[in-house]
Amino acid sequence: MPNLVGIWNPDLSESSVERILASQLGRVRVPHIVYTDYVAVFSGFGMALQDHGLLENGPQPVFSDDRQTALLLDGEVNNAAELQQQFSSELPQKSLTPPDVCLHLILQHGPDIARLFNGFFCLIVYEQTARRVTIISDRCGARSLFYVRRQNAVLFATELKALAVADPSPRKIDEVGVFELFCYGTHFMDRTWMDGYLRLPPASVLTADPTQFGIRRYWTYRYDESSPKLDQQTYAAVFGILLDRAVERCMRGTRRIGMFLSGGYDSRSVAAAIHRYRCPLPAFTFGLPESRDVRFAAMLSNHLGLEHHILNRQGAYLLKNCQAIVWRTEGMMTFANATSIQWHSELKQKMDIILTGFLGEFSGSHTWPALLLARSRQAAIGAIFNRFLAPKLGIAERIFQPAFFARTLAASRENFYKSFDLVEGDHPMNVADSWNVLHLQPRGTFHAPAVDRHRFEMRAPHTDNDLVDFLLSIPPYARLEQRVYKKMIAYCFPDIRDVPCTNSARPIDPNFVREYVRMASAYVVRKASAALQKPFSRQSALGREFRDLSQDFRAEPELIERILQPLLGVGILPESIFRRDGIEGLIDEHYSGNGSHEHTIGLLISLGLAMKCFLYDDLADAPQDMYSA
Repeated sequence: MPNLVGIWNPDLSESSVERILASQLGRVRVPHIVYTDYVAVFSGFGMALQDHGLLENGPQPVFSDDRQTALLLDGEVNNAAELQQQFSSELPQKSLTPPDVCLHLILQHGPDIARLFNGFFCLIVYEQTARRVTIISDRCGARSLFYVRRQNAVLFATELKALAVADPSPRKIDEVGVFELFCYGTHFMDRTWMDGYLRLPPASVLTADPTQFGIRRYWTYRYDESSPKLDQQTYAAVFGILLDRAVERCMRGTRRIGMFLSGGYDSRSVAAAIHRYRCPLPAFTFGLPESRDVRFAAMLSNHLGLEHHILNRQGAYLLKNCQAIVWRTEGMMTFANATSIQWHSELKQKMDIILTGFLGEFSGSHTWPALLLARSRQAAIGAIFNRFLAPKLGIAERIFQPAFFARTLAASRENFYKSFDLVEGDHPMNVADSWNVLHLQPRGTFHAPAVDRHRFEMRAPHTDNDLVDFLLSIPPYARLEQRVYKKMIAYCFPDIRDVPCTNSARPIDPNFVREYVRMASAYVVRKASAALQKPFSRQSALGREFRDLSQDFRAEPELIERILQPLLGVGILPESIFRRDGIEGLIDEHYSGNGSHEHTIGLLISLGLAMKCFLYDDLADAPQDMYSA
C-alpha cells in the first residue's frame, strides 16, 4: 500500500503544516521506490499520499466544484464504475476517476455511503469551511490507519513511524498493549504497543473539527440469524456465482496480476475462478519440495494452467531479514511471520498486484471441541478465551515482572470481554466467527500481510461486499467446518475437486457426515499418539509447512547474541516490565531443545527493535534500504 500521512490542528499555519508533512513523508520514504507525492496543504490541515500508481486512481487529491472539499483515496474502490452507473442520475455525465466517484457520493449521501464501496481503502475528506476532517476505513479494516490525539491536534498515518516523527509529546509504552502482544500475538480493539497510538477500527468514520472528535461505525459485521434457510446446494451455487463475480472485479485494470497459491481451500477457490480470465497467471508457493503445500499447489497449477513457481531458499534467513521486517511491521507481530520479504525482488519481476485467499473465514472458521460443546454466548466467550489467551499466560508470567503481570492481566481480561461489545448474536458459532473476523483478522492478517506494501498491491476476492453479505446469511450448521465452502469448490470447480488439501491430505469430500467422521477419528488418533509423534515432529512439520520455525531459530543463535542480548543489556526492553532471568531461562530451554519458544523470542526481538527505532528514535538498526536484506 502507498503511504498516507496527515495532521489536523486548527492552530497551525500553512507553512507549519507543510513542514510536518515533509517530516512524515521523509520517515516513511523507501529508497529506490518511485512514487508520485500527492499533497494537499491548508491552514490547520494537511494530508499527503505517496502513490506508486498501481491502482490507477488518477491524480489526487480531488476537489468539489467549489474547491472547499478535498479527498484522498489510499487504496481502491474496485466497483467505482458500477457505482457511477448505479448513481448516474446524481453524478456528472463525464468520465470520473474512483476518487471523484467517492467524493461526489460522500458529498450527496454522507460518509455512510462507504458501505457500498467495494475494496480495500482509507478515505480522507477535508472540508475547509467547517475545518473538519473525516477519515473512513473499509469494511474489513484492511488498509491500516493509525492516529494519535495531542491536545487539539490529530496526527494520522498508515505507519507508526510517521506518527512518531511528528509527535511533539514524549512517547511511552502501552503496558496493556505489550501484554496482549505476548498473550495473544496481536492487540484487541484499537490498541498498539505505543501509548495513545491507536488504529482506526474496520468500517469506521473518524471525525474531528473544532467542536468535536468522535468515531462511529457505518456498517456492522453480523450474521443474520433470521434469514430464510436454503438447502446446501443452493448455498453452494450462489457462493460460486458471487465468488466468480468477485474475482472478475479483482482482475480489472492493466497491471500485472499474480497470486499466492497453497494447498488449502482459500487460494485454490480463487485460482479456480481466476484461470478463466487470464492465463497463464503466475502463482507462487512457499515451501520445501516435499511439503504438502508445494506438491498440491503444483497439481492445482497443472489442472488450471497456471505458471507455477516454488519459493524455497535453504540456509539461515532470520537474522539477515529481521531488521528490514521490523522496520516494516513496527513490532506489531513477530518478524518471523513475514519473512517473505526475502523473495519480494523476485516476485516483483512477475507481478504488481497479488490476489490472495484472505478471509475465507467469512464462510465459517474452524471449530474446536470446547466451542462445539458451548450452548450460550457466555460459554462461547469462555471457550475463545481458553483457546487464544489462556495457553500463553504461563509464558507471560515467566517473562514479565510479577507486579506488571498482575495489573495488566486484569486490564487485558477486561479489554478482552469488552471486545465482544461489537459482536452481535447469541449462537456460539456466530459469536466465535464474528469475533475472529472483527479482531483476529484485521490485527493479524492485515497489519503486515505477506505482501510488501511499497512494491505490491493486494486484492482479496473473499472480502467482496456482495459475497460477504451473502455468507452472513448462512446459518451455523451449514458453515460448520466450512461445510458450504467445500461443497462450493467441489460442485462449482470439479476440475480441482480431487486435488488433496493441505490440512487433510485428502481430496475435497462434499459429504459432510463422512468427512466429519474422518476428521474426528483423525483428531482422536493424533491425540492418542502425540507422545510417539514427538520425536518425529520435524518430519511431520515438513509434511505440511515450508519450514519448522522452532528448528530454524535454533539454527541461528546469532539472533540472541547480536540482537536480543544487546537490547536487554541496554534496557531497551525495560526491567520494570520484563524479567531478564525469565527471558534467559526461556532462551536456554529453546536452544537446548527442551522447549519451543520461537514465537515469544520472535516477539521479544521484534518489539525490542521497534522500541529502539520508534520509541527512542535510535535508527541505528533501521535499514537505509529495507530491501538490502
